[in-house]
Amino acid sequence: MTAKAPVSNSRFKVIGTTPIRHDAMDKVTGQARYGADISMPGLLHGKILRSPHAHAKIRSIDAAKALALPGVKAVVTAADLPVLSGRPVDVAEGSPLNPRFLSNNVLASGKVLYQGHAVAGVAADSVHTAERALSL
Repeated sequence: MTAKAPVSNSRFKVIGTTPIRHDAMDKVTGQARYGADISMPGLLHGKILRSPHAHAKIRSIDAAKALALPGVKAVVTAADLPVLSGRPVDVAEGSPLNPRFLSNNVLASGKVLYQGHAVAGVAADSVHTAERALSL
């Protein structure tokens, strides 16, 4: 067994130093802009309805009241998603991926798999309208 030569510290110039944060003053003074600060004409806000229960059967989802709410543009459930084949597909890492399994994890279809599983999505003119639509 041979001993490895010690790695030169010159390769790790960042470790152990204090980085210069060019945006620090903007963040501290509240001048920094984040994604949530950006508003554009026609911008929609999305919210996800998550299940409070684990392993619960979905009897039905009626989105009519939410869609009737002024400002709500769309409500999406698993019924709106295309049915994908269960045939595994190779991905970049080389591991086969089952598209149907992935689709069922995006929005619950027929049965909620875990607490917090997404059941529906709402797109509306404002965050408050989207939240109100989820409560209907």
